This record gives sequence, structure tokens and C-alpha cells, in this order.
Amino acid sequence: MFHKVRLLSNDALTELRALGLRLKRKRGDIFSSQPCPAYQESHCTIYTQRPERCRLFECRQLKQVASGEISESEALNKIQEVVKQVARANELLNESGKTDLKKPLTRRYEKITAEPVDPSSDPKILERREELMRVMQALETLLEKDFRPR
Repeated sequence: MFHKVRLLSNDALTELRALGLRLKRKRGDIFSSQPCPAYQESHCTIYTQRPERCRLFECRQLKQVASGEISESEALNKIQEVVKQVARANELLNESGKTDLKKPLTRRYEKITAEPVDPSSDPKILERREELMRVMQALETLLEKDFRPR
């Protein structure tokens, strides 16, 4: 959902680095790049020591379930749809040679779509590129509509 998480002044930078977070500094801000290396097998491996922004963040699905606007099963269905879209995008990127899972999905997508297309090298390349564009557009729409804070 995000490219980076900006850390706050009360975050223990040395401890977070020791726990495996890749911290960077840009224009005075310190941030952790995404995808987070501490997120493994569908859970946070540093949950009790996670950065403050991670502690504070609640996606809209969580807020809507807590307020009773939607049921837990409705939220899980939306989450499963996003997971499905991400998996398909990763498949298409892998077929195109963009397999560095340490880089954010959107960065890999931007890189592949910026490359020129030579359909003579692979007749299916245009079809895969078009499908990738559709999948990424659908994913972005889902995230904006149902997950990201307004």
C-alpha cells in the first residue's frame, strides 16, 4: 500500500535496524522502505517493537469492522481480493523478468511499463503488458476505495 513508512522521533532506530529494517534518510526524514522485511508469512515478526507509525495505522477495513459498518467476513473478502490482485500482478511481473520482491510492487510495475515493447521478441508480451496494466489499475482502485485512509 505504501512505498515507505516515515519513522517518528520516539522510534528506536538502532533497535529497528538490529531487527532487520532497512532505514534510509531523505530530506531529514528517516523511513523504512516497503515491503517491510519484518512482514513474513502474513504477520509482523517485530510486532511488539514495531515503529510508532505501524502502531497507529488502521486501514479503513479495520475501522469499518470496528464501527459495525461492515462485517468481518465482508472485510476478509475485500482483503482476499487485494491479495489475489497482488499475486496476479506478481505473476505477470515475474513473467516479464521483474522478480525483485524487495522492491515495492508499484516500482517494479513502473519500471516494466517504462521499458519499450518489442512484440517480435515475444508475441504475447503486449497481452501480458495490457493485463498487467488492468490488474494494477484494479488494485489501485481497490486500495483507494476500501483501504487507504482518506
